[in-house]
Amino acid sequence: MPGAYYTIARTPTMTVWERLYLPEIARGLTITMRHLVTNLIHIDRRITIEYPEQKPKFPQGYRAEHRLMLRPDDTVRCTACMLCATACPANCIEIVAEDVGDNRVEKRPRIFTINELRCVFCGLCVEACPCDAIRMDTGKFENSAYSRGEFIYDIKKLMTNHPEGLSPYSTALY
Repeated sequence: MPGAYYTIARTPTMTVWERLYLPEIARGLTITMRHLVTNLIHIDRRITIEYPEQKPKFPQGYRAEHRLMLRPDDTVRCTACMLCATACPANCIEIVAEDVGDNRVEKRPRIFTINELRCVFCGLCVEACPCDAIRMDTGKFENSAYSRGEFIYDIKKLMTNHPEGLSPYSTALY
């Protein structure tokens, strides 16, 4: 191409001391030994846990599996406003609304499914919900199943997917 400027990559020249490689090997071993001694001195601060006997402790804002909150009369708190499904970047939430016939609530979800395999656990659905109906505070991080279909959580699974010791009506965070 006329007018284009090209730069030629030059190979770095090594000094005689660097070409011997022995000083560099000694330097690498020194760094390794320094880390070894530091780890032996601070053995009480090791980060390895003996899973599954010890469970890891997660920070307060850790996003785990989804759950749907309930009202005191055991109905789902969701009003099927579709804001969580709209905010979801992975498009993993499916909601089909139905009329309730109740003056307190205009509609509720007839179908509410979350595909956990598609979910990126970003928490935008929780932030978008105006009535605090969906949460990700279960603390459950061990997701395993024998089929892909078991990762599609329906409304019944989401209404019963609560952390141990926490009420499904509770407004307290995990």
